[in-house]
Amino acid sequence: MSSQWTKRILLGLSFALLTWGIIGVALSSSGSGGINLLTQDIPTDANSNLATLDLGFSMSTISSGTINVTLDALAWAGIGTLSCFDSWISNALDLGFIALIIGTISVERTKDKRLLKLRDRIADEVSASPGVHLRELHRTIGCAMGALQYHLKNLEKDGEVVSLRAGNVRHVFPPNYSSEERVLLLTALSRNPTISSILIECLKNGQTTQAEISRDLNVDKSLISYYTSSLLKADILRSIKVFGREKPVILTDWARTALTYSDILS
Repeated sequence: MSSQWTKRILLGLSFALLTWGIIGVALSSSGSGGINLLTQDIPTDANSNLATLDLGFSMSTISSGTINVTLDALAWAGIGTLSCFDSWISNALDLGFIALIIGTISVERTKDKRLLKLRDRIADEVSASPGVHLRELHRTIGCAMGALQYHLKNLEKDGEVVSLRAGNVRHVFPPNYSSEERVLLLTALSRNPTISSILIECLKNGQTTQAEISRDLNVDKSLISYYTSSLLKADILRSIKVFGREKPVILTDWARTALTYSDILS
Protein backbone atom coordinates (compact mmCIF):
# COMPACT_ATOMS: atom_id res chain seq x y z
CA MET A 1 0.00 0.00 0.00
CA SER A 2 1.37 3.41 -0.96
CA SER A 3 2.14 6.03 1.67
CA GLN A 4 -0.47 8.31 0.11
CA TRP A 5 -3.25 5.75 0.64
CA THR A 6 -2.00 4.95 4.14
CA LYS A 7 -2.19 8.63 5.02
CA ARG A 8 -5.72 8.93 3.65
CA ILE A 9 -6.93 5.86 5.53
CA LEU A 10 -5.45 7.08 8.82
CA LEU A 11 -7.00 10.52 8.49
CA GLY A 12 -10.36 9.09 7.42
CA LEU A 13 -10.36 6.62 10.30
CA SER A 14 -9.47 9.31 12.82
CA PHE A 15 -12.31 11.59 11.73
CA ALA A 16 -14.79 8.71 11.71
CA LEU A 17 -13.82 7.62 15.23
CA LEU A 18 -13.82 11.16 16.57
CA THR A 19 -17.24 11.86 15.03
CA TRP A 20 -18.69 8.64 16.45
CA GLY A 21 -17.24 9.37 19.89
CA ILE A 22 -18.50 12.95 19.97
CA ILE A 23 -22.02 11.90 18.93
CA GLY A 24 -21.99 9.19 21.59
CA VAL A 25 -20.88 11.60 24.29
CA ALA A 26 -23.59 14.07 23.28
CA LEU A 27 -26.28 11.39 23.42
CA SER A 28 -25.15 9.91 26.71
CA SER A 29 -24.69 13.22 28.50
CA SER A 30 -27.90 15.02 27.44
CA GLY A 31 -29.67 15.19 30.81
CA SER A 32 -31.83 18.37 30.72
CA GLY A 33 -34.39 19.18 28.08
CA GLY A 34 -33.41 16.04 26.24
CA ILE A 35 -33.29 12.26 26.63
CA ASN A 36 -32.46 10.49 29.88
CA LEU A 37 -31.49 6.84 29.88
CA LEU A 38 -33.65 4.98 32.40
CA THR A 39 -32.09 1.60 32.10
CA GLN A 40 -28.53 0.41 32.29
CA ASP A 41 -29.03 -2.95 30.61
CA ILE A 42 -30.51 -3.85 27.26
CA PRO A 43 -32.35 -7.18 27.67
CA THR A 44 -31.92 -9.62 24.84
CA ASP A 45 -34.02 -12.62 23.85
CA ALA A 46 -31.95 -15.51 22.56
CA ASN A 47 -34.82 -16.89 20.46
CA SER A 48 -36.11 -13.71 18.82
CA ASN A 49 -32.75 -11.91 18.91
CA LEU A 50 -34.50 -8.71 19.99
CA ALA A 51 -33.50 -5.98 22.41
CA THR A 52 -35.71 -3.35 23.99
CA LEU A 53 -34.38 -0.03 25.23
CA ASP A 54 -36.62 2.08 27.48
CA LEU A 55 -35.96 5.75 27.13
CA GLY A 56 -37.56 8.34 29.37
CA PHE A 57 -37.86 11.90 28.34
CA SER A 58 -39.19 15.16 29.74
CA MET A 59 -40.07 18.24 27.80
CA SER A 60 -41.60 21.58 28.79
CA THR A 61 -44.96 20.82 27.19
CA ILE A 62 -45.14 17.09 28.08
CA SER A 63 -44.70 15.98 31.65
CA SER A 64 -43.25 12.54 31.04
CA GLY A 65 -43.31 9.60 28.73
CA THR A 66 -41.65 6.35 27.79
CA ILE A 67 -40.35 5.19 24.40
CA ASN A 68 -39.77 1.50 23.68
CA VAL A 69 -37.28 0.96 20.90
CA THR A 70 -36.54 -2.45 19.42
CA LEU A 71 -32.82 -2.79 18.68
CA ASP A 72 -32.40 -6.11 16.95
CA ALA A 73 -29.20 -5.10 15.25
CA LEU A 74 -27.75 -3.75 18.51
CA ALA A 75 -28.43 -7.01 20.39
CA TRP A 76 -27.24 -9.08 17.44
CA ALA A 77 -23.97 -7.16 17.47
CA GLY A 78 -23.49 -8.18 21.09
CA ILE A 79 -23.68 -4.77 22.72
CA GLY A 80 -25.50 -5.83 25.85
CA THR A 81 -25.26 -2.84 28.15
CA LEU A 82 -25.01 0.88 28.03
CA SER A 83 -21.78 0.68 30.02
CA CYS A 84 -20.32 -1.23 27.10
CA PHE A 85 -21.60 1.55 24.83
CA ASP A 86 -19.99 4.20 27.03
CA SER A 87 -16.73 2.26 27.03
CA TRP A 88 -16.81 2.08 23.27
CA ILE A 89 -17.39 5.83 23.07
CA SER A 90 -14.33 6.46 25.22
CA ASN A 91 -12.24 4.04 23.17
CA ALA A 92 -13.46 5.60 19.95
CA LEU A 93 -12.33 9.02 21.11
CA ASP A 94 -8.95 7.71 22.19
CA LEU A 95 -8.43 5.80 18.96
CA GLY A 96 -9.59 8.79 16.94
CA PHE A 97 -7.06 11.11 18.55
CA ILE A 98 -4.29 8.52 18.13
CA ALA A 99 -5.12 8.01 14.44
CA LEU A 100 -5.29 11.78 13.92
CA ILE A 101 -1.85 12.26 15.50
CA ILE A 102 -0.34 9.43 13.42
CA GLY A 103 -1.96 10.77 10.26
CA THR A 104 -0.69 14.31 10.93
CA ILE A 105 2.84 13.04 11.57
CA SER A 106 2.65 11.01 8.36
CA VAL A 107 1.61 14.09 6.37
CA GLU A 108 4.42 16.21 7.82
CA ARG A 109 7.03 13.52 7.17
CA THR A 110 5.83 13.15 3.59
CA LYS A 111 6.14 16.92 3.10
CA ASP A 112 9.64 16.90 4.59
CA LYS A 113 10.70 14.04 2.29
CA ARG A 114 9.39 15.90 -0.74
CA LEU A 115 11.24 19.06 0.26
CA LEU A 116 14.48 17.14 0.79
CA LYS A 117 14.02 15.33 -2.48
CA LEU A 118 13.53 18.59 -4.41
CA ARG A 119 16.53 20.17 -2.71
CA ASP A 120 18.70 17.19 -3.65
CA ARG A 121 17.47 17.29 -7.25
CA ILE A 122 18.38 20.96 -7.55
CA ALA A 123 21.86 20.38 -6.10
CA ASP A 124 22.44 17.41 -8.43
CA GLU A 125 21.35 19.37 -11.49
CA VAL A 126 23.65 22.28 -10.63
CA SER A 127 26.57 19.86 -10.21
CA ALA A 128 25.81 18.27 -13.58
CA SER A 129 25.37 21.61 -15.38
CA PRO A 130 27.66 24.27 -13.88
CA GLY A 131 26.55 27.75 -14.81
CA VAL A 132 22.94 26.76 -15.43
CA HIS A 133 20.70 29.79 -15.27
CA LEU A 134 17.57 30.05 -13.17
CA ARG A 135 14.98 29.64 -15.92
CA GLU A 136 16.82 26.74 -17.50
CA LEU A 137 16.97 25.07 -14.09
CA HIS A 138 13.26 25.77 -13.66
CA ARG A 139 12.45 24.04 -16.96
CA THR A 140 14.64 21.05 -16.14
CA ILE A 141 13.41 20.47 -12.58
CA GLY A 142 9.78 21.22 -13.39
CA CYS A 143 8.89 22.61 -9.96
CA ALA A 144 7.28 25.91 -9.01
CA MET A 145 9.56 28.92 -9.41
CA GLY A 146 8.92 29.98 -5.82
CA ALA A 147 10.01 26.58 -4.50
CA LEU A 148 13.10 26.66 -6.71
CA GLN A 149 14.14 30.10 -5.51
CA TYR A 150 13.50 29.09 -1.89
CA HIS A 151 15.78 26.05 -2.12
CA LEU A 152 18.46 27.88 -4.09
CA LYS A 153 18.54 30.57 -1.42
CA ASN A 154 19.01 27.98 1.31
CA LEU A 155 21.53 25.97 -0.71
CA GLU A 156 23.63 29.08 -1.27
CA LYS A 157 23.29 30.05 2.39
CA ASP A 158 24.57 26.59 3.35
CA GLY A 159 27.48 26.84 0.92
CA GLU A 160 26.24 24.05 -1.34
CA VAL A 161 25.96 26.28 -4.44
CA VAL A 162 27.28 29.67 -5.56
CA SER A 163 25.61 32.06 -7.95
CA LEU A 164 26.71 34.77 -10.34
CA ARG A 165 24.58 37.35 -12.09
CA ALA A 166 25.51 38.05 -15.72
CA GLY A 167 23.39 40.94 -16.94
CA ASN A 168 19.81 40.13 -15.96
CA VAL A 169 20.41 36.39 -15.69
CA ARG A 170 21.45 34.53 -12.56
CA HIS A 171 23.71 31.50 -13.03
CA VAL A 172 24.33 28.79 -10.43
CA PHE A 173 27.49 26.71 -9.87
CA PRO A 174 28.65 23.97 -7.53
CA PRO A 175 30.75 25.47 -4.70
CA ASN A 176 34.08 23.96 -5.80
CA TYR A 177 33.75 24.84 -9.49
CA SER A 178 36.18 27.79 -9.56
CA SER A 179 37.38 30.51 -7.24
CA GLU A 180 37.81 32.98 -10.12
CA GLU A 181 34.81 35.09 -10.95
CA ARG A 182 35.94 35.54 -14.57
CA VAL A 183 35.94 31.77 -15.07
CA LEU A 184 32.43 31.62 -13.66
CA LEU A 185 31.40 34.40 -16.05
CA LEU A 186 33.04 32.63 -19.01
CA THR A 187 31.18 29.43 -18.15
CA ALA A 188 27.89 31.29 -17.71
CA LEU A 189 28.17 33.10 -21.05
CA SER A 190 29.21 29.90 -22.81
CA ARG A 191 25.84 28.35 -22.07
CA ASN A 192 24.42 30.59 -24.79
CA PRO A 193 24.65 28.53 -28.03
CA THR A 194 25.68 31.50 -30.21
CA ILE A 195 28.37 32.65 -27.78
CA SER A 196 29.61 29.08 -27.48
CA SER A 197 29.92 28.88 -31.29
CA ILE A 198 31.82 32.19 -31.39
CA LEU A 199 34.27 30.96 -28.77
CA ILE A 200 34.80 27.69 -30.63
CA GLU A 201 35.54 29.61 -33.83
CA CYS A 202 38.04 31.84 -32.03
CA LEU A 203 39.65 28.85 -30.33
CA LYS A 204 39.96 27.03 -33.64
CA ASN A 205 41.03 29.92 -35.90
CA GLY A 206 42.90 32.16 -33.49
CA GLN A 207 42.62 35.63 -34.93
CA THR A 208 39.35 36.11 -36.80
CA THR A 209 36.86 38.80 -37.74
CA GLN A 210 33.20 39.17 -36.99
CA ALA A 211 32.42 38.90 -40.72
CA GLU A 212 34.26 35.57 -40.91
CA ILE A 213 32.47 34.28 -37.83
CA SER A 214 29.13 35.37 -39.26
CA ARG A 215 29.86 33.59 -42.53
CA ASP A 216 31.15 30.39 -40.95
CA LEU A 217 28.24 30.13 -38.51
CA ASN A 218 25.61 31.38 -40.95
CA VAL A 219 24.40 33.85 -38.34
CA ASP A 220 23.44 37.47 -38.94
CA LYS A 221 26.43 39.75 -38.45
CA SER A 222 24.49 42.14 -36.18
CA LEU A 223 23.91 39.29 -33.73
CA ILE A 224 27.59 38.28 -33.90
CA SER A 225 28.53 41.92 -33.26
CA TYR A 226 26.20 42.09 -30.24
CA TYR A 227 27.66 39.00 -28.57
CA THR A 228 31.22 39.89 -29.51
CA SER A 229 30.83 43.23 -27.76
CA SER A 230 29.79 41.40 -24.58
CA LEU A 231 32.83 39.12 -24.81
CA LEU A 232 35.15 42.08 -25.33
CA LYS A 233 33.66 43.84 -22.33
CA ALA A 234 34.15 40.71 -20.19
CA ASP A 235 37.84 40.51 -21.24
CA ILE A 236 37.23 37.15 -22.89
CA LEU A 237 38.07 38.52 -26.34
CA ARG A 238 40.34 41.38 -27.29
CA SER A 239 40.52 43.23 -30.56
CA ILE A 240 43.64 43.62 -32.67
CA LYS A 241 44.37 46.96 -34.30
CA VAL A 242 44.73 46.58 -38.04
CA PHE A 243 44.96 49.66 -40.26
CA GLY A 244 42.28 50.00 -42.93
CA ARG A 245 40.48 46.76 -42.08
CA GLU A 246 37.87 45.44 -39.72
CA LYS A 247 39.50 44.80 -36.39
CA PRO A 248 39.93 41.07 -35.81
CA VAL A 249 39.28 39.56 -32.41
CA ILE A 250 41.23 36.96 -30.49
CA LEU A 251 40.81 35.11 -27.23
CA THR A 252 42.64 36.58 -24.27
CA ASP A 253 45.35 34.35 -22.80
CA TRP A 254 43.44 33.41 -19.65
CA ALA A 255 40.27 32.63 -21.62
CA ARG A 256 42.14 30.42 -24.09
CA THR A 257 43.78 28.54 -21.21
CA ALA A 258 40.46 28.08 -19.43
CA LEU A 259 38.73 26.84 -22.58
CA THR A 260 41.62 24.53 -23.53
CA TYR A 261 42.03 22.81 -20.18
CA SER A 262 38.39 22.53 -19.11
CA ASP A 263 35.16 21.17 -20.44
CA ILE A 264 33.39 24.53 -20.58
CA LEU A 265 32.57 24.12 -24.27
CA SER A 266 31.74 20.42 -24.13
